[in-house]
Amino acid sequence: MKKALYALVVIAVIATMGAKKQNEEFSEYSPTISADGNTMIYQSDILEKNSYKIFMRQKTMDGWTKPTLLDRVCSREDDGGPFITYDQNHLIISSTRKGGIGDVDLWISTRHGQTWSEPVNMGAPVNSAGYDGFASLSPDGNSLYFVRECPEKTKSKGDKFGIFFSTREDEDSPWSEPKKMPEPINSAYSEFGPVILADNITLIFSSTRPGGFGSYDLYKVEKQQDGSWTKPVNLGDFINTAFEDKLITIPASGDKLYYAKALSGEKDIYRIQSIPIPEKLQQSKVLTFSGAVMDEKNNDKKLFAEISITDVDKDTRPIKIMSNKDDGKFMVILNKGRVYDVAVKSKGYTFYSTQIDLKNLEYYKEMQQDILLEPLEIGAKIILNNMFFEKMSYKILPESKYELRRIVAMMKENPTMKLEISGHTDSRGTRNYNNSLSEDRALAVVEYLTDMGVPRNRFKARGFGPDKPIADNDTEEGRRKNRRVEINIIEN
Repeated sequence: MKKALYALVVIAVIATMGAKKQNEEFSEYSPTISADGNTMIYQSDILEKNSYKIFMRQKTMDGWTKPTLLDRVCSREDDGGPFITYDQNHLIISSTRKGGIGDVDLWISTRHGQTWSEPVNMGAPVNSAGYDGFASLSPDGNSLYFVRECPEKTKSKGDKFGIFFSTREDEDSPWSEPKKMPEPINSAYSEFGPVILADNITLIFSSTRPGGFGSYDLYKVEKQQDGSWTKPVNLGDFINTAFEDKLITIPASGDKLYYAKALSGEKDIYRIQSIPIPEKLQQSKVLTFSGAVMDEKNNDKKLFAEISITDVDKDTRPIKIMSNKDDGKFMVILNKGRVYDVAVKSKGYTFYSTQIDLKNLEYYKEMQQDILLEPLEIGAKIILNNMFFEKMSYKILPESKYELRRIVAMMKENPTMKLEISGHTDSRGTRNYNNSLSEDRALAVVEYLTDMGVPRNRFKARGFGPDKPIADNDTEEGRRKNRRVEINIIEN
């Protein structure tokens, strides 16, 4: 089975990254890069010719670090096709190691700070008695694209592979029975190496179908709103050649790709190289929201937290991404043209919320912010950033429902907790008007929560008008921050 796995693997990795040769002729291929573009994992036989292991490099101010062997990820058998998930917390590999279900299985490793765990078999129905490999997981973590053998592909003279997919409701749900992707992605020829990009719309794969430049070529398709896929577009001669072109990796920025290029044809020596992607072939623009979740009173204490993302316009089921259990780091990818309700919560702590409006996003953007959460104890405070009212009114707007539901959930999880709901305004207008408006807004929140089943005696409503600003009232941004509703724990 080694020959079958590596015949498919030989094709990708990072050249000119400054690796020191430990044998005279070694290959680097099958690269995967993290969403932030700072971690590269790939295969190499740098330690022993034709004995392939998985290595990692980190991007620093001084360039790429020397390769580090991921010894806990590697086995005595064949390990290939690594894929770093978009949350940067897991690594999916293809392996012939013992304990699997079929010839080649998909296995998953978990990141623990700077190290990776021993991989766990992804199990049935993802894995079958045959070949299951080279997977790519969608940014929301709920769609898995991978390769299986397809003997029915009679027009293919050599490889007979097809692209399959499996879905799940969330991280705790089982994977569905894999299905073969329909035309135009699968053809009567061989398809390989699917990569779903950060926009969760663009899929790049390789195919031996007619009309290309030769052997495997790279193609791009996009998922439509109705779930169908566009006609495959050949990526062109900026990347495709008369030889085998497949197994690329692209960071969330979408402006470059990494792939392995043969340096000496007969010897099959490969090095990973980076090239810019033409604008017309780039993915839809995204924003990456990243940082670390930590205890506000003890920043050294990193928190395992749930980041919930809801498309406000579609009002669909929230996507849930988890921060890393060891260092609290998280990575969330958001698409242009949307407005998102984003919330972060960790057991035993307050929550954080924000609304991210990407209606006018034109370029790739990075948003980096550490999230500080207070322990749920008397005196803890939460600013309700996603609490919205009609202008100069206490009427609650519909998009506030996500924030209010979070309060209800917190109250139900902590049945003895009591809260003070306080309203605040900026300094414009008369004191009497602002005091009245702030109190009316606090009362409106209490009424809403009471209507959702929380007893009225667990709340106290107060209006402070402009008396407790948290920002400068001389700027619009400062005034916006001062117009707020807070909740304070007064009993727990």
